[in-house]
Amino acid sequence: MHAHEIGANFDCRAGPHTFIEQLVEGKEIDPRPMKVSDNAVNVYRVKPNQNFTAFGFRVRAVFGYAHNDDMFIQRRGGAEVPHQVYGVVVMAGKDTVNNRISEAGSPATVREVMPLVMSAVVCEK
Repeated sequence: MHAHEIGANFDCRAGPHTFIEQLVEGKEIDPRPMKVSDNAVNVYRVKPNQNFTAFGFRVRAVFGYAHNDDMFIQRRGGAEVPHQVYGVVVMAGKDTVNNRISEAGSPATVREVMPLVMSAVVCEK
């Protein structure tokens, strides 16, 4: 099965609503988040048998949040993210992902999820 590449979405021009909506409509992620973190970021599970990548790395989870957007479950009383954020968790170490993002000219940032194993590619507004 050929992987669908979504790296072009990390020009960080689209908002989280558009990013998540495209993946839901493409039936690549579940429409309901599997988790809503304390800071209100919604995390979505990749649907079984879906194979998509970001910058050539396999995507394991997708996340997004925008304040007052009905697409996202909002936390009340918790520490909400005051801006818009979206991204993916990929199977690769931070340095490797950082290098690939730099080569692509993406303004996205990289955060370590699990040292040497998993990283988050993040667009923030």
